[in-house]
Amino acid sequence: MSIDTLNPTGQQTYEKQLNDWILFEKSAIQLIHLTADLWYDQSVELIFFRNQLVDRSASQLLNLHQYAKDFVKKPLEITDSLEVAKALKSFDLAPSRIDLGKITAEWLADKQKDAGADLKTFLSGRLSAFIGKEKRGLVPRDVILYGFGRIGRILARELVSQAGKGEQLRLRAIVVRGRSADDLTKRAELLRNDSVHGPFPGTVIEDYEKNALCVNGHTVYVIDAASPENIDYSVYGISNAL
Repeated sequence: MSIDTLNPTGQQTYEKQLNDWILFEKSAIQLIHLTADLWYDQSVELIFFRNQLVDRSASQLLNLHQYAKDFVKKPLEITDSLEVAKALKSFDLAPSRIDLGKITAEWLADKQKDAGADLKTFLSGRLSAFIGKEKRGLVPRDVILYGFGRIGRILARELVSQAGKGEQLRLRAIVVRGRSADDLTKRAELLRNDSVHGPFPGTVIEDYEKNALCVNGHTVYVIDAASPENIDYSVYGISNAL
């Protein structure tokens, strides 16, 4: 005797759960694309109850929604977040950081009070200070690191991972002392793998001709100098650096 004979609804329940999960995974993949488009096209960073969404996998996004249910006590489905993200993409948003989890929870609470509420009208009211081309005035700022020990390398990782389309802080150079012949190779390897923080989830390529590291497409010059203040940074195309 089969399990289905004993429980006629078993197969239906299995199929429904599987189909629901497939829908959620497909929604997660769509959300990944929207998150990337907003970040790289408009410098709008989506987070989810303070958790980063950029460069996350579908499984990680689904786990974050489970986290919202279990710990933040916000019963959000990824289909809800996807609906809000699609609406956000339709606005001409200024560079900003938007908590997708928080604003989705607010939208669901608002819709529960008023079944006829409109999502775009809701978002226009919440984000009025960030909508419009006249509010996109962001000037990129070059950054130079003095020293490349563990703190410098972790900071380099963060600057590169949060650079987006390069409209904000841009790591352009690292100043070190006493560079040896194989120094660039060693520094590249230390950036790729940290004994505490683990491997860097990106690409690091040595450019020996320029004496630079190409990190996720960002050319970062490694400059040898005893006194950083005496370096002519304009030679490297760097000006007014932080």
